[in-house]
Amino acid sequence: MPKSILIVEDELVIAHDVRLTLERAGYTVLGIARSYQAALDLMAGSVPEIVLLDIFLKGDRTGIDLAAKLNDRDI
Repeated sequence: MPKSILIVEDELVIAHDVRLTLERAGYTVLGIARSYQAALDLMAGSVPEIVLLDIFLKGDRTGIDLAAKLNDRDI
C-alpha cells in the first residue's frame, strides 16, 4: 500500500516538482503546506505517514518547530 505524504515547502515550484515525482512513483500526496500553521491545518483532516519538511518556512515558525510537533504526534 502506498504511503501518504505531506509536503511542507514554501517554494511552490519545488513543492510541485516533488509532488509530481512522488505521485508518478505511486505515492499519495495529501497536500502541500507553505507554513507551520498550514501544515497543522492540513493534518487536522488526515494524518500523513511521512512528512517531507523544509527547514525554512514562511512565518514565525520553522520546519524545526514543526518537526517537534510531528514527533509529539508520532509522525
